[in-house]
Amino acid sequence: MSLLQEYLKDLEEVVNVDCGSASTEGVTKVAKIMQRHYDEMGFHTELVDFGPEAGKGLFATNKPGAEHFDLMLNAHLDTVFPDGTVAKRSFRIEGDRVRGPGCGDCKAGVIAILHALKNARPEDLDRLAIAVCHNPDEEISSIYSRDWLAAMAKRSKQALVLEAGRANGEFVRSRKGRSVWSVTFHGVSAHAGNNPKDGRSAILAAARFALEVSALQDLDGKGTSVCVGTIEGGTVCNTVPDTCTIKIDTRRWNDRDGEELDQAIEALARRDWGDGITVEAKRVSVSPAMPFTEATRGLVQKIEEAARLEGFEAKWVDAGGGSDANRIAQAGTPVLDGVAPAGAGFHSEREYLRIDTIENRVRMLSRFLSLI
Repeated sequence: MSLLQEYLKDLEEVVNVDCGSASTEGVTKVAKIMQRHYDEMGFHTELVDFGPEAGKGLFATNKPGAEHFDLMLNAHLDTVFPDGTVAKRSFRIEGDRVRGPGCGDCKAGVIAILHALKNARPEDLDRLAIAVCHNPDEEISSIYSRDWLAAMAKRSKQALVLEAGRANGEFVRSRKGRSVWSVTFHGVSAHAGNNPKDGRSAILAAARFALEVSALQDLDGKGTSVCVGTIEGGTVCNTVPDTCTIKIDTRRWNDRDGEELDQAIEALARRDWGDGITVEAKRVSVSPAMPFTEATRGLVQKIEEAARLEGFEAKWVDAGGGSDANRIAQAGTPVLDGVAPAGAGFHSEREYLRIDTIENRVRMLSRFLSLI
């Protein structure tokens, strides 16, 4: 059986398991499938317990006694799809594409790691200490596994995250960091017809704030963005609204610019937004940036060389969205992302994986091991 045939066979098995983040049983089933594969290869394996709200993760290594690793390989086990999705649209091949829930995000990467290691040179596996880390909750921001990933990253010289490559085959060399803010305005309610002057509109205050906070972005300079994504306030149209909440998404290429944005939002919240108006601003979540640095430049060059030796050119993109690579980067570990086979339509019924990118990406990863 060829590498491609074996890859597709193994991919079909994990795609045909309902394993949304909330499906602890399904995610654990996928972890156990991958554990079986690595056990057969002679790797040391451990199911990782992240508590009752998450499925099991998997740690596999060729050097069970290692304190530090030459390479960390990560791909998440969970999808965004509810139980019952597989029954409606299971794994299938349509022309030059694979379809099925999670076929690209992120089962393509899970199986790519397996086959890259299965096809690696024995001398590379003897020489290198490799950590395979599969977590169960990336699609819900790795809320249970993020500390584990960070701890493993700190023990690793470098890392690759095997999210799918972009539809045109590009890999990801950097990702933006993100902060989410919730800002609530409290005013004074009043009858819109009888005594509107007695009211203090929280919605008007929020609208003015939204314009001001949006002006903080610097799309063409630093590449920062500020998006007021939701606004919710008031009860009925004939009452001056006394409460309004806006949610703000900010993105940046480096964490220093993120800190400046956060400070600017806090400063805006402290300003006077009208007589009788009070403001509560809270940063409800933050994800670190995955910057392109001199340290990651060396990784990029090795991937490019590995790709060249396997007959194709590695191309790169700087992405606005985040992944577990952001958390690995925060630990100080050089990391690249999106080096799995390419696809698109993730998180939808349109998801697909390009078959023509499978074998060369797997062989590239095996070749990469000989270069580190």
